[in-house]
Amino acid sequence: MQFSLSQHAQGELQKRRIPIHILELILEYPEQILEEDGLKVYQGTFKANNDKTYLLRAYINDLVQHNIIVTVYVTSKIKKYWRLDNGS
Repeated sequence: MQFSLSQHAQGELQKRRIPIHILELILEYPEQILEEDGLKVYQGTFKANNDKTYLLRAYINDLVQHNIIVTVYVTSKIKKYWRLDNGS
């Protein structure tokens, strides 16, 4: 998937220390694609160096040519965001 990072998303990657390769992996192979607030939310799980499983969520504006990533974050509250009825 081709995408561009907004300045906000770039800052979030740095601030939250999210490796770009994890983001790229989730964008290429999302476990779920949801829709929230008019944006697509690509999300998927990954195992961190501390051996815990986290959920990465990337909010994407797909109405523009290069799919702009508006924001991105990681959470340990997988059950809160996982949708059993709307997976990709």
